[in-house]
Amino acid sequence: MKIKLLVALGAIISIQPCLADSISKEIEAVEKGLRSTTRFVNDPVWTIERRMEHYGVPGVSIAVIKDYKVYWVKHYGVTDKETNKAVNDNTLFQAGSISKPVAAYGALKLVEQKKLSLDSPVNEQLVGWKIPDNEYTKKRPIALKHLLNHSAGLTVHGFGGYAVGSPVPTVTQVLDGKKPANSAAVRANILPETEFRYSGGGYTVMQKLVSDVTKTDYPEIMDKLVLAPLAMTRSTYEQPLPPEKLKFAAAGYLPNKQPVPGKRHTYPEMAAAGLWTTAEDLARFAIDVQLSIKGDKGRILSQSMTNKMLTPFVSKDTGLGFFIQSKNNSTYFGHGGWDEGFSADLMAHKNDGYGVVIMTNSNHPAFIEELRNSVAAYYQWDNFLDPELVALPISKAEQQRIVGRYRFSPDMIFTIFAENDRVFMQYLNDDTMEVFRIGDNQYVRREFARKFRFEKSQGKGSVDLIFGINNERTHVRARMKKGEIVPFELVMAGQLQKAEKRYATFFAKYPDEKGSVEWNLLKRADKLVSENKDDTAIALLRMSSRLFSNSPNSFRKLAQYYQEKGDKKNAILNFKKALAIQPENQQLAQALKSLGS
Repeated sequence: MKIKLLVALGAIISIQPCLADSISKEIEAVEKGLRSTTRFVNDPVWTIERRMEHYGVPGVSIAVIKDYKVYWVKHYGVTDKETNKAVNDNTLFQAGSISKPVAAYGALKLVEQKKLSLDSPVNEQLVGWKIPDNEYTKKRPIALKHLLNHSAGLTVHGFGGYAVGSPVPTVTQVLDGKKPANSAAVRANILPETEFRYSGGGYTVMQKLVSDVTKTDYPEIMDKLVLAPLAMTRSTYEQPLPPEKLKFAAAGYLPNKQPVPGKRHTYPEMAAAGLWTTAEDLARFAIDVQLSIKGDKGRILSQSMTNKMLTPFVSKDTGLGFFIQSKNNSTYFGHGGWDEGFSADLMAHKNDGYGVVIMTNSNHPAFIEELRNSVAAYYQWDNFLDPELVALPISKAEQQRIVGRYRFSPDMIFTIFAENDRVFMQYLNDDTMEVFRIGDNQYVRREFARKFRFEKSQGKGSVDLIFGINNERTHVRARMKKGEIVPFELVMAGQLQKAEKRYATFFAKYPDEKGSVEWNLLKRADKLVSENKDDTAIALLRMSSRLFSNSPNSFRKLAQYYQEKGDKKNAILNFKKALAIQPENQQLAQALKSLGS
């Protein structure tokens, strides 16, 4: 029998009565031991209160797993800054991409029931919509194993969701990229089973497949296959939430600490990003996976199927739904999650029955990582945390070798620069991060665990930055030539007319970059407003609205800024333009009504 104790910060803790004293001391140690993944000798640790305040995290829920049980659960902060309601056992968070392994669990159950096949072409069972055939799928048809493993060669990395009042597309509209969908069409442009490429689009195909085969709405069939059998009674894939669940939902908060307009987004891409749940419910899911591996003691899948789920396929760190971390003789499975205003993480040991689930109503995964590291350190997780590092000096010659501008994506760069014998990395429109040398041509940033090196590029003679060392998956970031610029650099320099002209030719070459470019422009406008540069922000949004005249986002943001400045005429004008693009958007209509139009 569990008891509930009200403690500081409005936190609620659920523990076994006989263990209350000892567990309270363990919890206190975890709360005082937050640490970054990349740690150097003599680095400090932080309290959970300090880091919540540092990042601006309103609410947190954590469930610690030990000995194949939910060992303790604790909640901090508030669900909504407006209501100041404390996070509790019933608070629902959006799981983001942790929706995927739960969804995969359900699909694999259908495989065991002989209703689906891991190896057969999914087009054979899709009804009313099929993956369009092309040179890639004709050579190797896409199967369920490819969808679950991100090796199908399908496009669309992730989804932004739909604001309250916005029209929500059907799954078929999402898959074809047709209005009111705000994402591109899901198509194969890489030969399946040749490489890893993360695809929320692939999981949306799987969602349709599961509904087609079972002839059941996705939330209903997932409740039957996974949620109900695991007593995940608070969880649901329903999008949007029904009224009886909505009253428990947290409000989301963005990286700039501002609330998500309308509090939360709707995700029709349920398998990819649509699960509403609690840390405790997700812990039950992780435990079932562990019990199944332990010896057919899980409630959903057989041991052999769960082993297959946790066996790397195509890439060495990707199973069928989970990412796999193998460190010496220890194997962990897990997944992170990010929806608009929500971040979460699940991490568990494959064989030893421990782990943790952390859920927040903010987009600060670095905070989650620090809290997870504290749990791992206190409970001495096998081979999980890397040894503390020693920062080595970077010579003047080495500084000269590595400083420069590197291309991250077609319209985004980062700069490596030296200052007072220290080296830094800075992405456009983002904070500066110090770069540390930890070995011969091995570098790391405190904020991220992934190491990188600098190598002379073949045929060009310049030095490129390569993320990944030893046997890690590598990503090359090419050094840019002198005088070479991307359009967003002109935006950062305030040269908006030149930027607008450059984007016209840029989109002819990179048509798929429109979504990310608009997002970066809107993010830059928010930054300008925070710096009290309202006129520059409005000029930027006016440019963005011309570039993306078929998107309501820039018009809506522009209207909101005009409204805040008291310019009713221009606020109405731009709300009307946004509404003309999305005539079914009730939030836009309500905004116009509030302005008397």
